[in-house]
Amino acid sequence: MVSFRRYLRIPQELRPSEIFKQDSFSPSKIALQIILLQIFYYLTACFLFYTWAKLCGYELELKKWLFSWELIDFSNSFGIILSLLWLLDSLICVFFLTVIVGRSKLAWDFAITIHAINLVVVWVHSGTLPSISWFVLQALSSFFLVSLGTWTTRWRELKDTFFDGLVDQETLSKPTTNTDSEAIEMRDLEAQK
Repeated sequence: MVSFRRYLRIPQELRPSEIFKQDSFSPSKIALQIILLQIFYYLTACFLFYTWAKLCGYELELKKWLFSWELIDFSNSFGIILSLLWLLDSLICVFFLTVIVGRSKLAWDFAITIHAINLVVVWVHSGTLPSISWFVLQALSSFFLVSLGTWTTRWRELKDTFFDGLVDQETLSKPTTNTDSEAIEMRDLEAQK
């Protein structure tokens, strides 16, 4: 059976990591990436909050849950669950950071920018500086987004560099015939320097 996987390859220039690739430090491109990441950060939180509220029977106060720090409290179960949902939001946003930014050197900057904008929004909305528990939650969330975002973007960069064009395990396990054989291009990694 002929594998159509090799015919359905996305051209290199149309991959999401290439569309948003930081070839230049264009302010408009960076602003677009920041806006997209912030939108996905809040949309993911909205989806998680809505789902949790419907499953547990809570009345959804989305504006208060998103832009207020008063509910983040580690002394009650509601505050702990809300904190865990924010941490889950950060874990999901690692995917968006990987796709939109695509560079491991920039993952740190964009992850911290998401949380800095969130701090400003919460501060302006509530009118007061957030509590210590809110800052602890944001520090944990930033840590997850920075460390996992850096790791996934680095993995994606190395995957494109070292493993693009190599044969998959399905092709290796099939016996080779004259009609189905293809030339395997082996790249000399030392010659690419």
